[in-house]
Amino acid sequence: MKRKRWIFLCLVSALMSLCFGMTALAAGWKTGTGSNQNRWWYDYEDGTYAKSGWQWLDGNQDGTAECYYFDSEGWMAADTVTPDGYQVNRDGAWVENGVVVAREAQTQKEEKNAISGNQLIVYFSRTGTTERAAERIHELTGAQIVKIEAIESYPSSYEATLSRAERELDTKARPAITALVDHMDQYDTVYVGYPIWYGTAPMPVFTFLETYDLSGKTIVPFCTSGGSGVETSVRDIRRSCPDSNVTDGRRVNDVSGIQPWLSSLGLLR
Repeated sequence: MKRKRWIFLCLVSALMSLCFGMTALAAGWKTGTGSNQNRWWYDYEDGTYAKSGWQWLDGNQDGTAECYYFDSEGWMAADTVTPDGYQVNRDGAWVENGVVVAREAQTQKEEKNAISGNQLIVYFSRTGTTERAAERIHELTGAQIVKIEAIESYPSSYEATLSRAERELDTKARPAITALVDHMDQYDTVYVGYPIWYGTAPMPVFTFLETYDLSGKTIVPFCTSGGSGVETSVRDIRRSCPDSNVTDGRRVNDVSGIQPWLSSLGLLR
């Protein structure tokens, strides 16, 4: 009798293990129910879950993290191209040229507290679009964030602002700004954000760059625009900061692409 009971308990235990294995790829991974039974989501097990963008996750606890994209409801994208233009395989992992992009895994706490002490974000924004991108970088890095503003504010009229911007560009003006940074020497990496005006960064951005000695620092340009690329502005920033390491930069109208971009630069740990 005792032997039969022991066998029964073993069978029940095995069945429960199988069921749990079907509903969770590993600690944190879970599947939906009903019509979503074949879709995956990631539970941080602290009352929150991955959603609205990219997350580095060590799903199978092997010490290597892969990058996954989640929609606003928390469902993982799989075997598709994400809204920001990246390919993910059938398991949901970000791939480049068919190869899974991976990195050494970290704890969730380490992930949320990336390198922050030696990073600075400065940005100029008129409509709020660049500001949203700067705030996303701040969320990912924890870096100090500073807004560049001209002492003489730009007009509320879009046309008048463009007219002033064109005059400043033609004369290579350096408008006085309010942004001040104490102890600039403590920062190794400076993110510089701006909208594209007449093909390049607004002149207050160059006022900031030329106010400080940025020699030896890494400058990471990011821009927003209606269609123009970042290339001309990066060239101009390199002229203003000849002794800095200025990366190629990125247009970031869609903030969901910021995390994989920064990861590819090795700026997130």
